[in-house]
Amino acid sequence: MGASKGYKTLKTAGDKMPIVFNKNPQKAIEAVIWIIKNGESNMYNIWKILFDAEKYHLNTYGRPITGDKYMAMEFGTVPSWLYDAVKLKKQGLGFYKDGNSLIAERDPVLDYLSASDILALKHGLNEYAGLSFSAVMKKNHKEPAWEKNYAKRGDNECAPIPFEDMIEEDWLREDLAILAKDMVL
Repeated sequence: MGASKGYKTLKTAGDKMPIVFNKNPQKAIEAVIWIIKNGESNMYNIWKILFDAEKYHLNTYGRPITGDKYMAMEFGTVPSWLYDAVKLKKQGLGFYKDGNSLIAERDPVLDYLSASDILALKHGLNEYAGLSFSAVMKKNHKEPAWEKNYAKRGDNECAPIPFEDMIEEDWLREDLAILAKDMVL
């Protein structure tokens, strides 16, 4: 008997469902301000700290921090929405770009960040804060998610990094393919 109209059939284990989270822009902003206020202002390093924190949190707690989509670009991983907001000089972010630095205009609103979010941000900070451009690039270019997707970019300057490629365990990837779209970050 086939599926009735109006009912979705569950994908089988062989089918690949993309993992899609609903981005939380305010949480993304607070995470960046938290990183700045904790000692890293170099925009290049901040993007890598945030990627590392997102990946760590995703694999440890089953959800990312912000839900921002990451791109594999020539010099490494970049959060798409945040990168565009900075590039377009979006107002009201609570931070602004000055050369290669991001400058916080206020303290982070910690109500947006959970204890596990902060632990993951500390993890990312420990991995990338204070490193030189070349050290950050060398380290970030060893990320399997970056390697795999940057190679797929073709003639484009960048390629999206699916959340699936950031997850280390098959069971988590399978669960999140079903649950992620309904999560509140």
